[in-house]
Amino acid sequence: MSNRSEILTEYRQVNEQLDELKATEARQVEPCHHETITIEPKYGQQMQKLSAKHDYLNMILEAMAASED
Repeated sequence: MSNRSEILTEYRQVNEQLDELKATEARQVEPCHHETITIEPKYGQQMQKLSAKHDYLNMILEAMAASED
C-alpha cells in the first residue's frame, strides 16, 4: 500500500466484499409470523474485520487528502 491508487483500489475491494456479505446475510433472514425477528449474523466476524479495514483505509485516504490541501 504505497500509493493512493493502490489504497483506493483496496478500499473499493473491501467495500464490495462488505456489501456482498451484508446482502448475503440479508437474503438468509427467514420470515416468521411473530412481531419480532431476531437476526443472528453468520458472517459477523468477517463483517467486523472488513469494517475495521474499511475504516482504516478510509482514515489513510482522508489523511492523504488533507495533506494535499
